[in-house]
Amino acid sequence: MRTTVRRDRWGIAHVESPNVAQAFEAQGWIAASDRIWQMDADRFKALGRWAEVVGPGALKEDAFFRRIGLGSIAQADWGALNSETQQMTEAYANGVNRWLEENPEGLPAEYEHHPAAPEPWEPWHCLAVYKVRHIFMGTLHRKLWRGHLLAKAGPEVVAAMMGDPNQASAIAPGNGTPLNLLSEVSDLLDSQSELLKALVDIDGGSNSWAVDGTRTISGKPLLAGDPHRGIEFPNVYHQFHLECPEFNVIGLAFPGVPAFPHFGHNDQVAWCITHGMADDTDLFVETDSLEAIDWVPEVVRVRGDDDVEVFCGSTDRGPVVIGDPADGMALSVAWTGMIGGDTTFEALQPMLSASSCEELENSVRPWVIPVNNLLTADRDGNISFKIRGRVIERPPANRWCPVPGDSEHGWSGLRTVPFDELPGVQNPSRGFLVTANNRISDTHPFISLDFAGPARYDRIVELLEEVPEASVEDMRRIHGDVLSHKARSIVPLLISQTSQATHRRSKWLRDVLSTWDFQVTESSVEALLYAVMRRRWSESVGERLGVSIAELGAPGWPSPEAASRMLYEAATALLDGDAWKCLPGLETDEDLDQALSACIDETLNELELRLGQDISQWSWGQLHRMASPHPLASALEGARELHPPLDSCPGDGDTVRCGSVMPETGERAVAASVARYVFDLADWDSSGWVVPHGVSGVRGSGHDLDQRAIWLDCDLIPMSFSKDAVSAITREEFEI
Repeated sequence: MRTTVRRDRWGIAHVESPNVAQAFEAQGWIAASDRIWQMDADRFKALGRWAEVVGPGALKEDAFFRRIGLGSIAQADWGALNSETQQMTEAYANGVNRWLEENPEGLPAEYEHHPAAPEPWEPWHCLAVYKVRHIFMGTLHRKLWRGHLLAKAGPEVVAAMMGDPNQASAIAPGNGTPLNLLSEVSDLLDSQSELLKALVDIDGGSNSWAVDGTRTISGKPLLAGDPHRGIEFPNVYHQFHLECPEFNVIGLAFPGVPAFPHFGHNDQVAWCITHGMADDTDLFVETDSLEAIDWVPEVVRVRGDDDVEVFCGSTDRGPVVIGDPADGMALSVAWTGMIGGDTTFEALQPMLSASSCEELENSVRPWVIPVNNLLTADRDGNISFKIRGRVIERPPANRWCPVPGDSEHGWSGLRTVPFDELPGVQNPSRGFLVTANNRISDTHPFISLDFAGPARYDRIVELLEEVPEASVEDMRRIHGDVLSHKARSIVPLLISQTSQATHRRSKWLRDVLSTWDFQVTESSVEALLYAVMRRRWSESVGERLGVSIAELGAPGWPSPEAASRMLYEAATALLDGDAWKCLPGLETDEDLDQALSACIDETLNELELRLGQDISQWSWGQLHRMASPHPLASALEGARELHPPLDSCPGDGDTVRCGSVMPETGERAVAASVARYVFDLADWDSSGWVVPHGVSGVRGSGHDLDQRAIWLDCDLIPMSFSKDAVSAITREEFEI
């Protein structure tokens, strides 16, 4: 028997296979058909071979991944998986390779810019591309940033920027890392700024919520949400429907990875996740131990240039990844996805056949990376929350910044928190569950210092409390909400002490912001003024601390983009109470008045230059435009036609409808909902979903951008699941 594929009107594949092996083979075949270049690009990056495609610009990134040994780690982890999981990845790889063999002339346009056609897919490549999509979602950049800031400004400033001045004693000299050591790390990072600029992953957070039947119009649960990541093209998620006698599942897959790790439902239970924000990475300042390393050279091939030899080696704490050992100092790294074996994939197939929230949670016990907030709902009416993933208890000093490379701070012998000790809740009395990257609890176990603020969480809770009989349409409306609780708290602080502003429109700005309803719409001039003034304040903070202007994002920072985002988030915390007094030059209320008044003047001068003198034409949508870059087009001038167009969009990083900015590049939206979904457990066919572009990563295919307008309107397309519903929207049917 063969597998039947039905493509619906949006090109989404609904696959019906006679057995499990053929089902996963079909998933690999369809993934290659829709996303082979994306899969191949992720593989090149994971294996430290991206420079073979795009040239010298990728050399630093390749050196990092060679040094960390991501390819060999993926191979070793694959070899330790159980036989069922290995067979799943083997079937998937067979499907990818079948498609490659059957379509040698059908490769997408990206391969016109490649030196060679794609190589055969191996089963362990599935683990490699999954790891490369998650390695920078942890705390590496934040610890580099805090380490530099600690050396530059001291523990009081760092603690105040975390919103907790009481923590200053925890990071004071003598409680972990000597400040002189961190100062030397800043010098080390000076020479590595090109590498650190390359290691950027835009993670904008996520929302998810589950509503039980006591609060829905149908009497059955609703499960909804949206992951926020960089809005690249092709999109990170792939809509897909997979059926065989053992399971019937529809959801959002990772191209290159079998099953549905993050979002999906079968006949009985639905699941979704948000980023758990766990502290999963440590950096160690290595000095004396470098002399004992057995350095192994690896050759990195560079398109259009000479090959480069990269020396790779590890200390007892982990591979050395940043710095030149010849200088007597380098940084090694430990990450939960590379230490202790990664069994995440052993959860993937059992998830597909779970029949309840409890079974689904038990199926993810092997989960390692990343740590997720998992929400589930089943047709018996249950809703549930559980943290899944590897959480390792480490010394408190490790939480803040790079630490000394010694046995005291290393991971040897440390305890992994047992699955049963990770937080979880079932069927809460208030009738719903919400996660939005917020702090779950302040009790054991320690998860992280770095959580999103409460703005999105509080707003979703507020909206759910307003709908005692929730429907799919109510869930869609929540997806599109752009009221900012963050702006409501910040705006009074930004404009309350600005009597020294001299711009002729300063009073107008204060008046407009003081009457704002805090809706971050495209047409809002208030949202525009707020965003630019907030950026101007963060830049002022950076200047006062000596970590801005020419240095912003360059020497001493993790990267221009990551540094500007973290400074943007942290600077506003200093306006609360008297925390701003830790900044050089700000001692009195008059000093603060002068600083904030300057921000008003700078904001108005900037906007007049950028948008003209006619303030009636100013709006958030003029500057807040969605960028969805194509990685190859960004790297190669000749591939620029692969970039999708720009579109204005509402929201910001603190609204439910996300549109995060990266201040280093202005007000452009760089992260947003890379998918939206609503699972209706009363009637699966009433569920809906949408992605920013389309199911296909092939430019010009017709399904590469056909969901874009629907996504921009914050609407959903049907997530057809039953045979009748799939048949009604089928536009193409064939066998493979």
